[in-house]
Amino acid sequence: MELDRALRLLKLPPQCTLPKLNESFRKLAKIYHPDSNRGKEEWAHRTMTELNLAYEKVLDHLTMPKGGIREEKPPSSKERVRTQYQILFSRSIRHILDGIYTYYQYGLENVRLRYEGVRKFRFRDSVRDMQDGIDSLENLQTLPKSEGATGRLQLFTDFSKAFLQNMLIDNYTAPLGQPIEQIAYRHFRSGSSHLDYAIKDAFFGDELVPVRSGSYTQKMKLSRRELMVVVSKYYNSGCVSEALMKIYLLEVFSKVAQVLQRMRY
Repeated sequence: MELDRALRLLKLPPQCTLPKLNESFRKLAKIYHPDSNRGKEEWAHRTMTELNLAYEKVLDHLTMPKGGIREEKPPSSKERVRTQYQILFSRSIRHILDGIYTYYQYGLENVRLRYEGVRKFRFRDSVRDMQDGIDSLENLQTLPKSEGATGRLQLFTDFSKAFLQNMLIDNYTAPLGQPIEQIAYRHFRSGSSHLDYAIKDAFFGDELVPVRSGSYTQKMKLSRRELMVVVSKYYNSGCVSEALMKIYLLEVFSKVAQVLQRMRY
């Protein structure tokens, strides 16, 4: 599929961003999904297939480093291998983004909500999507690719694993009767909240952050400051290990954010 056609199908301008791509795709998917078109399932399935192909094409365009050149001549065997790798990479990132989106869409960063009604199933869905994406990324390690692609693959794999690890943290209960523990916990929760905001803003923009209270770069700085208070000042508290996990996620996410800025983002 040509890029121009993919952009038209997704109702996007040539200079779109990753958050806008995700937002547009999800809106169109709700309209054209077979479940929303009873009696026209075959047509809806064909339309969704087109939308999925368009999404992969635009995602490929957005994640190709600036300055990359696509040849108009028939591709060589090496170029076909690179194209196949890029398609598989884009699909893997799609799984990851779906998992992250579901996680935040249903407010599953709030552990208590993970055990209520439909949210417990959505939490399982988000974990499954994340794991499928990670497995797909790891399978790409053996495929031929450029040095730059190797670095990006490792970076997104590290980020995805760190995010999944943080998704599985489940001790978000404030300690009782211990003032120091409660103070440490407040810093931990503040740092976690800023980090969640930064990730939602960077990947999904207005779709998940409709009311803005700062940029994701500002939130990253606030998150680091709050989490470092926990590990440096309250190092005997019960949430230090979780704070360290958050700090690692923050570090790899900051690198992902830098890569996105260098790409067609």
